[in-house]
Amino acid sequence: MAYKTEHITQQIRAAREARNMSQRELSARSGLTQSHISQIERGTMEPGLASLVDVARALDLEIVLAPRKLMPAIGNILANASLTSNSLTSQQRHLVGRIDRWLAEGRDRFAVASDADSLKDSLALLRHLPLTADELETLHDLTMRLQRWKSDPPSPKEVRDFVHAVRALRNAAVHRDRDDAIPRSAYALDEEDDDA
Repeated sequence: MAYKTEHITQQIRAAREARNMSQRELSARSGLTQSHISQIERGTMEPGLASLVDVARALDLEIVLAPRKLMPAIGNILANASLTSNSLTSQQRHLVGRIDRWLAEGRDRFAVASDADSLKDSLALLRHLPLTADELETLHDLTMRLQRWKSDPPSPKEVRDFVHAVRALRNAAVHRDRDDAIPRSAYALDEEDDDA
């Protein structure tokens, strides 16, 4: 394997495996053949830029060029982001996904369109912010409503109350003091230090 891309191909494979995605599924999402993806991951084929971009986007990643002197800061930020995402439980991801699918099945159940937008925005943050055990239990209780609503459709007031409850969870997670949970970066992206 060429040293130039070894780190990148290892990250591609790790990202795919972290998402429990098969090479075949990545193939379908990226438009590359499964064989091509396998060769990239094994290091028997040097990925071209277009292939690399296709695979990265299929894994919900972006390829970014950054000044070398900012790499320590970027590395620290990514490490802290990893700490946060690792603290999300699979249960939280599953519950947020259930609500997201319910929202995608029909926005017509919302009397006010802004409620659907508010729920979508709340879910976008709840995908990334860890919840306490009590908040996770509340999220579980909220998703149980969706199960009941399959046989007994909710009233507009019930839908609005649901949206407000999810937003309250989001607000609690956003405004929680994380100073003790996640260490602060020793670097800042706006540093002007040429010695970095």
